[in-house]
Amino acid sequence: MPSRTPKSRTDPEASAPPAPSSAPLSQLVPPHQLLAAEVDLFLRIFEGDDSGDASALLQVHGGGENRLHRLSRAFDLSEFEGAVVGLCVACELFPLRFRRVAAAALGFGDELSMGTLTPHLALLWLGGLEGASPQAFLPGGPLLRWGLLDTRAGLTFDQSLRGLSIPAGVLAFLQGHDAPDPALDGVAQLIPASLVGQVALSDSQEGLVGQLQGFLDGDPAGRAGLLYGADASARQEVARRALGGLKAGVLVVNLAGLNSSGPGSSGLAQPAKEGQPDERAARLRALARDSRLKGMAVLLDATGDTEEGAMGNLVAAAMDAAAGPVVVVCEDALPLQVARAVLPLEVHKPSVQEQRALWAAALGLPDPQLAALQRLTDQFHLDAARIGSLAREVRADLPGNAGYAARLDRAWTACRVAGRRRIGGLAQRVSTGATWDDVILADSDLSVLRQIVAHVQHRAAVNDLLGAPTGGRGRAVAALFSGPSGTGKTLSAEVVANALNLDLYRIDLSGMVSKYIGETEKNLKLVFDAADDGGAVLLFDEADALFGKRSEVKDAHDRYANIQVNYLLQRLEAFSGVAILTTNLESSMDIAFMRRLQFVLPFRAPQARERERLWRQVFPAGVDVEGLDFGELAQVTLAGGSIRNVAVNALYLAVSRGEALGMNLMREALQLEFRKTGRLNLGSGSSSGTQSGASELGVRGQA
Repeated sequence: MPSRTPKSRTDPEASAPPAPSSAPLSQLVPPHQLLAAEVDLFLRIFEGDDSGDASALLQVHGGGENRLHRLSRAFDLSEFEGAVVGLCVACELFPLRFRRVAAAALGFGDELSMGTLTPHLALLWLGGLEGASPQAFLPGGPLLRWGLLDTRAGLTFDQSLRGLSIPAGVLAFLQGHDAPDPALDGVAQLIPASLVGQVALSDSQEGLVGQLQGFLDGDPAGRAGLLYGADASARQEVARRALGGLKAGVLVVNLAGLNSSGPGSSGLAQPAKEGQPDERAARLRALARDSRLKGMAVLLDATGDTEEGAMGNLVAAAMDAAAGPVVVVCEDALPLQVARAVLPLEVHKPSVQEQRALWAAALGLPDPQLAALQRLTDQFHLDAARIGSLAREVRADLPGNAGYAARLDRAWTACRVAGRRRIGGLAQRVSTGATWDDVILADSDLSVLRQIVAHVQHRAAVNDLLGAPTGGRGRAVAALFSGPSGTGKTLSAEVVANALNLDLYRIDLSGMVSKYIGETEKNLKLVFDAADDGGAVLLFDEADALFGKRSEVKDAHDRYANIQVNYLLQRLEAFSGVAILTTNLESSMDIAFMRRLQFVLPFRAPQARERERLWRQVFPAGVDVEGLDFGELAQVTLAGGSIRNVAVNALYLAVSRGEALGMNLMREALQLEFRKTGRLNLGSGSSSGTQSGASELGVRGQA
């Protein structure tokens, strides 16, 4: 038994009051009275004795309850194990006093650096308590299994001389802090009960809350919920509300972050080896402690990226660690093999009718069946949280007396802008200022473009008549524009998007296609998901690069190329927005894509009458075109894109020379265009296969 070391007047811990003479309430007093005198302040803290200044300093009491007792009950600790935790706390709170007596007990005299708590010292001082045994320090014992103690290398290689300390999270709890364990920093977030219920839900989603809550209440420790579906914000909110009955709040755990230490990490029952910390195991133990000590409900977010098959294992490990009610949220239903009974529920986005009701309530509209509101919800398919957020933006931007039409018009714009924020840099936004007057096509081709617009605008009404679902498969409007370059395919896409009052996004294939397996599909998924709410028209320029025919599998490259095409087929089938594909090589498109297209519009080179209209339209209103003969210009076989190039080149020539725009400059500009396309033989002044229709211009070209 160590001899008592008198305190120096300069000892920073000398102001601690003497040990009380009465028996402590906690019944965790070490058998050595000398030690009891040295840790008297520590004992008062856990006994709830307010006679000293310790409780005012550290506030470890929770409603008059001793937190060390709570910890012992939560993990079924013996008297000895609870007292060991107490010694670790004493070492942290009074390091000089504790190290002095520990060094003396270990035979190191006044060498404070040698005074540390070890299993040997704990057994020496607390050997008379119930449960005192070296087995208390084995990995399977509650002290190490639940991470209530940390171990480190000791003075020797003997297990009995390992250093013992208390983790920061356990000490923080004993001192009265109820925030998530520091080991969960960056992985978990506590949602206070006061914040649960602030995100709007539709009526059908509210019904899921009651269904899940009733299921969990039947056996909180033996049941769990699994929420999946397209509405991410609603999944979270349904889970939070179903778990929100606990005053401690909801602990949201990012499972992908939990696994950041990599695959192969041990689970809860396998503590980290000395010198080889296992972050996943440490975080699981912290989750187990918080759910048991602080009464937190646990929401497991399984939406992050992990290695294939890892997420199911993570969910199972975290569910085993957590005590009390647990809900898992994910995009798609996970196949779980867990001990708990699991209730899977799919969280759908609000129906069109529910969206109309949400918009009407948020914008203060008297009737959810207003025609403009119906058009808004037919085009934009948003969750309840986003509808509420956008409606607040609309109300903030408009005066309080703004009419219903102004509110709905501003809401449409807000939805478009929200779509831009979501798509971001995934695709290139194309200006959509072109109108029907800007596109010169045959009447039959214009009719097809107008049909595309009508199809998008009225698909909801037609689906209602057909009894078809309002979203998902069969709802997409997809069109293929094929034909030579410069015939107006992209311009027609701009006209369609402008007529629909939607943004047009060109998909950059260089940013989509990756040499890494699976990356192309991930990139495409991001784009489709971002546009799925209906706020954009997707333009796949040169689509044959992505939508080409599947080939016979001869090697691994063929196999993965076919996988990409298969993914596109499936994603286009499930897409609920508008997609326009353009190609110069329609014959190279996979036949399966053709079946999924509602419209196929072949673009041909313009005829003479159409070319004359293009020539008259290509020059801005302020340009003097008195010296041009549009009838003669129309005799040259050119596509619309080439006509624009010639007009721009002629304007450059006119400005640079200070001349009026005339036919001589047009001939020179035509020569530049033919030279670029290889249609002009400069050596002989003519080219093979030329047409005589351009003889009036002195330039011979071929289509």
